[in-house]
Amino acid sequence: MDLDLSDRTALVTGAGRGNGRAIALELADLGASVIVNDLEADPAESVAEEITDAGGEAVAIEANVSDEDAVDEMVAEGTDALGTVDILVNNAGIGDAGPFLGDDRETLRERFRRNIDVHLWGSINCTLATVDPMVEQGYGKVVNITSIHTKNAVGMSPEYDVGKFSLQGLTKSLALELGREGVRVNAVAPGWVNTRMTEKFSDETHEQIKSSNPLGKYAEPEDIANAVAFLASPAADYVNGHELRVDGGQVPIDSWKYDNR
Repeated sequence: MDLDLSDRTALVTGAGRGNGRAIALELADLGASVIVNDLEADPAESVAEEITDAGGEAVAIEANVSDEDAVDEMVAEGTDALGTVDILVNNAGIGDAGPFLGDDRETLRERFRRNIDVHLWGSINCTLATVDPMVEQGYGKVVNITSIHTKNAVGMSPEYDVGKFSLQGLTKSLALELGREGVRVNAVAPGWVNTRMTEKFSDETHEQIKSSNPLGKYAEPEDIANAVAFLASPAADYVNGHELRVDGGQVPIDSWKYDNR
């Protein structure tokens, strides 16, 4: 299986911690140069340093992916440092969610705006900023990080679900258009992962999640990174428009709520 990413440049958004960090390190381990993006400078620089200390090439760039001008500047800076982006991983996300009922309407609207701005518009901005050179060279990989929420909505998080559902739609639509240009567009849909986003859950919720999973445990960020690495590699050159679930066999249903988060 050809997983070699030598002579490729990858941009990983939200790469300072959790899944993004693991993805950046895995792609670098396979030979890619990595533009490490995060909303905060220090975590991004820490990950870039891990890569360079291991003998790889990386540059850290702080940018808010929902800001199209900041994204354009980030891609220009990263391209100057490491070359044309061949692999884009739209990983940046937020876990800002709550019930549809209960909060005032403006609070709810703001949560929806933030989720759509980061999950959907952030991915659109980054794809727009990197896709033209991919098309020109006739090769590129875009991997969007969606969620198992795209299979069944889970209660108490409508804004998060909408953000991820919309990103799934973007994945499938762009795969149809860009596939003929040599650019493959796929998605990885993580289940519950051991990251900062799940650390805030109550002990009861942790037990509910584990007991409902056939493997009886959370995924680790490295599990997500392995799936991304496959889709980003030559081994997946004939995979396009696919959403790869990495959830231990757990497809969520709305028969239990996360009221105790």
